[in-house]
Amino acid sequence: MNDLLEEENDFGFARVYTVELKYRQQPKLDLQVIYANMERYTGQTEQPEKQEEQAAGLAVWEAYETAKEQMLHFFHLNYKVQYSDGEIPAQTSLMNTSNRPASDYETAIQQCWHWEEAAQTISECKYSLRLVDMMASGLEPKSRLQLFTGVLRAVLEAAPCDAIYFRESDKLVEPTAYLAAIEEGSILYGAMNIRFYNVEGTGSGRKEGLMDSVGLAALGIPDVQCHYYDLDPNEVAEHIANIGYYLFNKGDIIDDGETVGFTEDMRWRCEHQYSLAAPRRIVLDLDLGEPYYAGKQGHNQAEE
Repeated sequence: MNDLLEEENDFGFARVYTVELKYRQQPKLDLQVIYANMERYTGQTEQPEKQEEQAAGLAVWEAYETAKEQMLHFFHLNYKVQYSDGEIPAQTSLMNTSNRPASDYETAIQQCWHWEEAAQTISECKYSLRLVDMMASGLEPKSRLQLFTGVLRAVLEAAPCDAIYFRESDKLVEPTAYLAAIEEGSILYGAMNIRFYNVEGTGSGRKEGLMDSVGLAALGIPDVQCHYYDLDPNEVAEHIANIGYYLFNKGDIIDDGETVGFTEDMRWRCEHQYSLAAPRRIVLDLDLGEPYYAGKQGHNQAEE
């Protein structure tokens, strides 16, 4: 267990993936709609006692401590994780959780360039549900996120919320925009956050910035980082997002010293490093070359 925790802290990997659904009004869960949606997105629903009769599908366990403390636990029989002593279905749980104040989401709000009303919306929310996965970290990153996205989509369509918070990407998203993005195939819309920081006090006298992605390392893929001078942040953000999707779809296949680019004139050298901005995790650092690169490469900082 200590080795697993050390690996998680060193790489930024999430053993448990978590999303919070925020509500202005107390949510009402229509279980029949949730189960129907879950069948559509993750597999046919089966009750636990019938689990042995069908190898694939979805088993559901409902738990109530009080009338208001409900937990739904799903066994996703179409998503099996292989262990040394056999296969175990990936699982997700939906539960009530204490509502946190808007101040707890300060860093997410600061980077919420895509949703101007995020701070106001969060301040108005009084109720929260928490959705987590368990026994799912052994899935391939794409399968894990595909499963989690299907479950989240099923819940959102049955119990629409006012804001979604992705813990692993520290990102707040507007639910309607999220569902539209997922429908269009942008599966990383919530799972990957592109952040921007002005860098001051270095004495360079130039316009210096740091942009990175956060959220990919939680799935087992390096995030992307770019420390630069005198470039348009919007263009850098677009390139980071494109590289992030490439890594998500292809895996961590870019070796240190290799270059990436989207034009003949754009060849950016790549190197695995530890992130400059928290949280600590492995990133793929992009060296834009002279005169734009403001970082340092030449040795693998991730091995120090």
